[in-house]
Amino acid sequence: MKFDQIKREPLMQEVTYQEAIQFTQKNYIETSIEHVLAEKERDHAHKKRLSWAWTTEAFELLIQRYSGGEPLDTLAPYAEHTFSQFERHKRDFPDFSLKLWEPDAYQYILWLLSLAVLFNIPGRIEQIATYISAHPKDGLDLLLRRLFARVGITLPGDRLIHEKPYAELLAALDASGDEQQQALRTYLKQWYRGMRNCYWHDRHKRNMEAFFGYWAFEAGLVTLLWEVDDAPYRELPYYPKDLVDDARTRHVLRSFPTGPRIDAV
Repeated sequence: MKFDQIKREPLMQEVTYQEAIQFTQKNYIETSIEHVLAEKERDHAHKKRLSWAWTTEAFELLIQRYSGGEPLDTLAPYAEHTFSQFERHKRDFPDFSLKLWEPDAYQYILWLLSLAVLFNIPGRIEQIATYISAHPKDGLDLLLRRLFARVGITLPGDRLIHEKPYAELLAALDASGDEQQQALRTYLKQWYRGMRNCYWHDRHKRNMEAFFGYWAFEAGLVTLLWEVDDAPYRELPYYPKDLVDDARTRHVLRSFPTGPRIDAV
């Protein structure tokens, strides 16, 4: 099929897409980071930066391939590779952590949790929680506490660190029916504007080769785990409807039977 018919990200361009995934595949997936880190002339800080580059490139390639419209069953190995890279990075550099006051770090945690659920890899969720900085000054967040609680992980947090755009997503957790659907619809409509402080915002205008698409995977996470009828918002931009539909078809919810859907503070 023609690329424009199968791509999921409307802004994705075929030529730059193909060039980008081939470059990343060759230089970051097929090239072993262990070999690079073994080179003695590199200092610890340099090795840590390189290790993080391998990790983020794996993550972005997974999202980029989803954006390009590749079949979901072919993406499962890329999802597992992404999680294995985060695991390796944390093992090699134990001081690594994601600080929730940083917009990029916060979104990374949401994406990782969402993709672990949507791709039905529950064994990775406990690892994801360990990537969050445990220091209170780095942020303790109510939304993440609620989402992780739904999948059986206890985290601290009694307030929302980033009100925009996450307040509507948090509101959806305690709503039901039309009110819940409207909260998720509003969240999706304001999501991209609320991401302006993330490193990838407006990347399609600056560097198409590095553009991997724009997706509010966490909206899919809530839709699936809170069993929301997504009919009012499934055609909105940034909503990963294919992942949600596939997860429902595969009965992914059976892997997450416990945990409160409503956990009022």
